Amino acid sequence: METIVSYLTAFGLATGAGTKATIPVIALGLFHHTRYFELSPRWEWIGSPPVIAVLLAMLLVELYADSHPEFGAWVDSIGYLPAIVSGFIAFAAATGTVDSSLLQLTGSGLLGSGTAVVVKGIRNAVRRPLREHVESMHEHVGSAATAGEAGLAGVVSVASILAPVAGGILAVVAIVSALSLGAITRGAKPLCGKCGEKIDRRALVCPSCRAEVA
Repeated sequence: METIVSYLTAFGLATGAGTKATIPVIALGLFHHTRYFELSPRWEWIGSPPVIAVLLAMLLVELYADSHPEFGAWVDSIGYLPAIVSGFIAFAAATGTVDSSLLQLTGSGLLGSGTAVVVKGIRNAVRRPLREHVESMHEHVGSAATAGEAGLAGVVSVASILAPVAGGILAVVAIVSALSLGAITRGAKPLCGKCGEKIDRRALVCPSCRAEVA
């Protein structure tokens, strides 16, 4: 039973890593200093103040870049690397108390990386058309979307540590919801950057204001 609970915690944390990479690891480090969760000796470094400080700084950089549409494509692409690392660490650290060998721990880490990459891909598929349709015209939408993603990653991560079953359910619901939203946004038409009217993806000129489409 302890093994199942540990893997539910790990799955929820890896899901959070696919959204905002540093948040699950920060959660692990902070909760290590409470009575609710204890990292195994090999992962205690995550809870050290310097590591948490660096992770918080990385999170601020990620949030800033992600909330600005002009960095969108670059952030989406390069974001896979921290997601892979964070997913590996979060999954392996969460299962570190039940995995007795380095081989098992490595396998758990790779499973975490795979989970984070899949979630990251789904997240990018949903966010990309949002940037294309809305964020480039309404600057506050990008900040709101970024804050929402960070909040979701935080809720899933905390729930996975405090109530692993609930965290696992939240992670599944988040993934299914993202897939559904992605299917909706993929069918939407982009907006003209000048007048805001919907235009065909293949159009070279906006039919409403006759402005050239970038």
